[in-house]
Amino acid sequence: MKTGKELFFPHGLSPKGHAEKFIFEIRDFSQNIVSPECTVCQLYDQTKLRMLRLYICTTEIHTICPQRDPSSDSSYDFHPDEQTLEKLSKVRKKCRKSKGNKHKKTDHVHIQLSTPNQDNGTNITCQPIASQVLDIQNHETSSSQSDAENMGDLNEESDPFLDCAIHASLEDSEVQFGPFVDDKDSDLDSTVPVTFNAHELSDQDFKDSILSDQPIESVASSSRNDCLPPGPSEQAANVRESQYVKIRRVMVIKDLLEIFMDCKVLNLALRMEFANEKALDDDGVSRDVYTAFWEEFLEHCEGEDERVPRLRPDYSEREWQAIGRIWVKGYMDHGLIPVRLSPAFILACSHGVTAVDEELLMSSFMKYLSAGERSAVEKALLGNMDENDDEELLDLFSRMGSHHLPPKENMHAVIQIMAHKVILQESKFIIDCFSSSITSVQLNLPTKQSIVELYESKKPTNKKVACMIQTSKEFLNQQEQMAFNYLQRYVKNAAPRKLETFLRFCTGSTVMCKDKIDLTFNALSGLSRRPVAHTCAAVLELPYTYNSYPEFRTEFDNVLSGDCFAMDIL
Repeated sequence: MKTGKELFFPHGLSPKGHAEKFIFEIRDFSQNIVSPECTVCQLYDQTKLRMLRLYICTTEIHTICPQRDPSSDSSYDFHPDEQTLEKLSKVRKKCRKSKGNKHKKTDHVHIQLSTPNQDNGTNITCQPIASQVLDIQNHETSSSQSDAENMGDLNEESDPFLDCAIHASLEDSEVQFGPFVDDKDSDLDSTVPVTFNAHELSDQDFKDSILSDQPIESVASSSRNDCLPPGPSEQAANVRESQYVKIRRVMVIKDLLEIFMDCKVLNLALRMEFANEKALDDDGVSRDVYTAFWEEFLEHCEGEDERVPRLRPDYSEREWQAIGRIWVKGYMDHGLIPVRLSPAFILACSHGVTAVDEELLMSSFMKYLSAGERSAVEKALLGNMDENDDEELLDLFSRMGSHHLPPKENMHAVIQIMAHKVILQESKFIIDCFSSSITSVQLNLPTKQSIVELYESKKPTNKKVACMIQTSKEFLNQQEQMAFNYLQRYVKNAAPRKLETFLRFCTGSTVMCKDKIDLTFNALSGLSRRPVAHTCAAVLELPYTYNSYPEFRTEFDNVLSGDCFAMDIL
């Protein structure tokens, strides 16, 4: 505490005033008050964090709102200075200027709360708390009195809650946790103003919102629909209610389907967390939830490189519609789509079956087939099959419902009909269920070409991922440069599935959802040596203590092949 005061109040002074006018508290990353008796070692043991961050919170003494004594309206400790008394007198005088002797006046109290912008030391960063702009309706004032009477009766007859509201309006009431203006490496999160209508709040709600640490959003949640700020409709649409959900990783399909059964979920700002895992969602956890869902869901679909859903006896119309909403929500909130889900299928969902042309249909069908079947079909279309290809092609036709090969002159038309049946006809019911939700993104994906380009932009390649990796330092020492070269080589030589696993390890998604992966270095060695990923900010901590590339490759392979997606740090 002493060190913090010397830093921000040199010689006991700061732009906000003298240190004696403030109450000082030490808070941790969760904004919980840290006891002065706690040592740094004890805090490390309690939080289990690799990097401990503490914040100094200051509160002006004369702006603390009094607690109302239930036995008396005049029992409170509120002793403003002379300058504040003069301001209060002027405000009270304005409040009493109305028709008659009684009048209700509305003052505006602007209260902003900001949370610290977590840095790379955390696995999942906290989202900013929205600003609350409160319209507070004052209590009825008594008949007009002289300035002397106003000043004399201030501490005896005035309502302490009105005093607190007026006093807050005269002061700078922004409380900041975390980075300061001089901290160039980290900026405070911006806040979005939300207006609450005080006419909808009871007196008790108003008092609770002012006198407690609880945000007014939780007190006035029942009147949330009336809380949008005035302005254009698109500005109001950006303010969405948040909903926090907990997902079991081993039951991700079931849990996510239950959440998306309600179509209203598309209008909510979802914040997710995995059960029994240490993680705070700032997009990283949500991306991993959607990725885990699609990875498991696609295992139950037909096809190889590209897959198509098939009807299931345990899924009704509601379940398929919920899956369509999951596709829309992941795309709209995070730019995340399952690239292994056939683009011809998605085009049919968004624009109708007739929008799928022969080119896209045959492309999806070829990727739907296995490598051997694909080779046989390509040779059949070119008319240069051999005996082995005939056998492979006959097996394919038998699986599709035909027990003999068509003549060569009809081969192309028959294969096209087969592709239409497999990709579109057999999944027509699912396409109809998906379309009820996916049609909402037609403005973003108006044409077939836009969907094809979306798939191409989201598919990871070795070159794309290698270019994403950027170091946070302009100049690297020899050991750091060596580790960076090992990582670049590893990524460029990775097989497609391993590349997707690496990308998910760093960003929470197997597709391209982030512009870059920030690379930092640490000196871990021995059994504790391992890469550490922070998926929200897409930050990778890499040890620079590797002696050779085979050693690096072996350890990184072991990390990616294990339970690397469980979030076990904050």
